[in-house]
Amino acid sequence: MRTHAWTLLVLATLGGSAAADDDEKSAASAGETIGVTGASPRGVAQDYVVLPEGGELTGQMKFVMSEPSLGGERLRFSDLALFELAGRWSLHSRIELSGAVDLLPKQPSFTDEKPWQSVGLALRSSLGRRVAVALGGAGGHLLDHQGSWTRESLSLEWRKYIDEILQFDITGGVDGVGLVDRGTTALVTEISAATSALFREPSGHWGAWVGIAYALPVDARGTDPTTGQSLDPQPRLDFRVGTVLSLVREWDLFAEFAVVDRGDLADPRTRLPILDGGFDQRQILMGVTRHLSPRHRRRDEALEISRR
Repeated sequence: MRTHAWTLLVLATLGGSAAADDDEKSAASAGETIGVTGASPRGVAQDYVVLPEGGELTGQMKFVMSEPSLGGERLRFSDLALFELAGRWSLHSRIELSGAVDLLPKQPSFTDEKPWQSVGLALRSSLGRRVAVALGGAGGHLLDHQGSWTRESLSLEWRKYIDEILQFDITGGVDGVGLVDRGTTALVTEISAATSALFREPSGHWGAWVGIAYALPVDARGTDPTTGQSLDPQPRLDFRVGTVLSLVREWDLFAEFAVVDRGDLADPRTRLPILDGGFDQRQILMGVTRHLSPRHRRRDEALEISRR
């Protein structure tokens, strides 16, 4: 895809300029969903946007609730849950690579969705003390159908420092979603902006975020393979609030509540046949992260212990 190749070229160019700026401290961002394509939750508490070293392994459960949607039934808490396994690794002090797989361990009796839902990859690079760029891609199964969906995103983040407790984050970008099945294709392109207030305890043991995001469709073409109808995407307005607790070096606990806006439940042309975020829903996310120290850090710590 031409757009995808172009975004890769842009990211490579920006990432190269960031590598020459190692003496500055990274910034954190929570303008996106906390997860594989967003900032590390610990980055909110400890003030970084790109993992400075080492890696993370994360497991998180996302409970999806909505008004009558799947099978014409309402989704209540614990009716449907997505489980995500994610990994994040620092390739450089200003570049990180992350990946995730989403599974469906729990769904209602009136649905028959695939246990494996989606996979995703993301690359993040800081461009200075308060600016970062992120490139993400993902793909998965269509709802109640044999087709698939793909997503590519490119975003730019800027952060305004207020004091050591409060900061503001602004994220803007472009997002494209494609639907494909047996020669039938559809594509929706949106431009988006998000703003968040970030709170942190100065020692880095606790952080929180609250924010809104607005997305405006700028292009829609093709036919939805699951309905045979042309897409008619609408502007979207999301809300998120979350918190992270990092009491020890190796472990984090985090949680988030989100209101996800996507079209009108009564009009399938305004929705997307995607389980996670394809229709109006509320989400409760809870997760735990295990931090992995780089080899040189573990060696230094072992040497320090032996000297004691």
